[in-house]
Amino acid sequence: MFAEAVGLGVARVDIEWAHRRAQIFRLAFGMTLSAGIALGLAWPLSFITPVLTAKLLIRPRVMPVKAAVAFVVLLGGSVLLSATILLPMLRYPAVHLLLTGLILFLLFYAKAGGVNPLLVVLSLIAALVIPLVGTVSLALAEAVAWGLTFATVVAVIMVYVSAAAFPDPPAVGRTIRWSDPGTRDGGKKGPVDVATPAPRARAALALRSWIVLYPLAVTMQLYSLEEYAVVLIMATLLAVEPDFGQHLAKGKGLLLANLAGGLVAVVIFNFLVSVPSFTFFLLLVLLAGLWSGGQIFSAKPLGKLLAGGITAVFLILGPVVTGEAEAGGELYTRVVMIMGAVAYVVLAFGLLERLTRGTRLGTS
Repeated sequence: MFAEAVGLGVARVDIEWAHRRAQIFRLAFGMTLSAGIALGLAWPLSFITPVLTAKLLIRPRVMPVKAAVAFVVLLGGSVLLSATILLPMLRYPAVHLLLTGLILFLLFYAKAGGVNPLLVVLSLIAALVIPLVGTVSLALAEAVAWGLTFATVVAVIMVYVSAAAFPDPPAVGRTIRWSDPGTRDGGKKGPVDVATPAPRARAALALRSWIVLYPLAVTMQLYSLEEYAVVLIMATLLAVEPDFGQHLAKGKGLLLANLAGGLVAVVIFNFLVSVPSFTFFLLLVLLAGLWSGGQIFSAKPLGKLLAGGITAVFLILGPVVTGEAEAGGELYTRVVMIMGAVAYVVLAFGLLERLTRGTRLGTS
């Protein structure tokens, strides 16, 4: 009996390691391949592609085909809504801002009810960035709408290509849903039951995120700050998590993770200055993906923060590599903008938590 139990334990460890190894290589391969395609072709917002690919590949399981189709269709609907309704409404600023505010609240409310956070983030980006670019050029806004949709399609395809190249071992349990947010019991994979909040609690969570993001969106729209779109994108990525103010350590960790991502972008850029080769750039992305994957899939606290760091790397470095932004000083400007966006969201949630502590908004 003892020998049999030991044998089963060793087999389980081997299966878990094989699964983790497949996840790590999938992430690194998917990041590298998507970065090569996106930054090589360089369509509008192409640098979103490796970010989205990484976000999809850090899930415990590969997204089912039906979920992938629904994901693309819903995102396409969000882009179409933004391009056909919000863009024309720019001629009526008051109506446009009110409609934008309503859409933001409904999206945050949907996220609080369990809708895929990544779908919510992309829908928010569509609702905010496309009209923001439209304040400068309608033609460019339409190109951005197309680019965001194409980036999503490419990222989803990259997920399945990566899964085909590095499949899970056959013995991996089928009880893990692709949308499970994390691990449990010391890193052992398993289904995570998350209760849907009551409508009042969902509204409170949505309102917290809305209060933080909407003023920033309004300011950028009114002053046509299209060149700072990366700030709005980064703030949107973070605003879907309204608990930064309640957990100061998490907010500090988020700042450090994105600062680390900015430093990695600077290091990669300086390597590229010395060795100006796109192939060398992809090699650096591959190495970064292998290292970060080893942390993310080890159930270590650092792993959760590294996902944000990966985001910062591509948001900072992507436009420079594709030529959308000037090199050198522009790179450091984007590092400052990213850190400013992170600091704004963390401090805004922290201030909101202090102001609402003990009230229904603060405790729901």
